[in-house]
Amino acid sequence: MKILECSSKGDKRFSAFYAKIKVFGKYNSIESHYQNCKRDKHGHIAGKGKKVDQMIIVLSDGSTIKLSPSYLTAYYKLLWCCYLDNNLELVEYASTFDDFNDMFKGRAINCQADTIRQYIKQGRKSILAESDVKEFRKILNI
Repeated sequence: MKILECSSKGDKRFSAFYAKIKVFGKYNSIESHYQNCKRDKHGHIAGKGKKVDQMIIVLSDGSTIKLSPSYLTAYYKLLWCCYLDNNLELVEYASTFDDFNDMFKGRAINCQADTIRQYIKQGRKSILAESDVKEFRKILNI
């Protein structure tokens, strides 16, 4: 069985710390985009592993959209969809693997290996078809 390690200790192109995309006018890593939207009840960045009371998405024009943290998974998956859609050579490469692992997953609700596996094995449409992803895209008009 051929397993792709999707972390900074494996193929860094599949690590949220190294995979970079432009979102709402800002070019940054998937990890930064994801962590920066997680906010506490005062609107401050919550910090990795801390309680998240809300999501705040900062748009290109500087305006913000406040959302329930229930959309965190949808946002995370869409960040990966955007990255993979724009790096089809990585999709082709990842398609040669049987499974995907993230040695740092721990108890996190969102995992790069799980999202990459879904994109590769079930297709990007499986992500876009999820109800929370559909609703999140509608809210953001994307």
